[in-house]
Amino acid sequence: MSEKPNRYELRARQLRILADLHRKRAAELDMAAEAALATRSMRRFAEMLTESEARELAEHPDLAELNVQLEGFYGDGLTRPDEEPTT
Repeated sequence: MSEKPNRYELRARQLRILADLHRKRAAELDMAAEAALATRSMRRFAEMLTESEARELAEHPDLAELNVQLEGFYGDGLTRPDEEPTT
């Protein structure tokens, strides 16, 4: 006949299971924190890229004029210049 585990062994097993659950949750929270930092970095990168493009256009007015010409030629829609507009 096998012996029943005593209450101290059962309590130790329960505490180990609880510790495993806490480690899993801590890992999930660490991952969320890293994602928040990555989001901040990507947002800053996008801001710097936009500032750089604006500065480049300000330094080279011919690029700004070319941009306006291309926008006027291609328009805001997704149609190609050789296609008829469907209105």
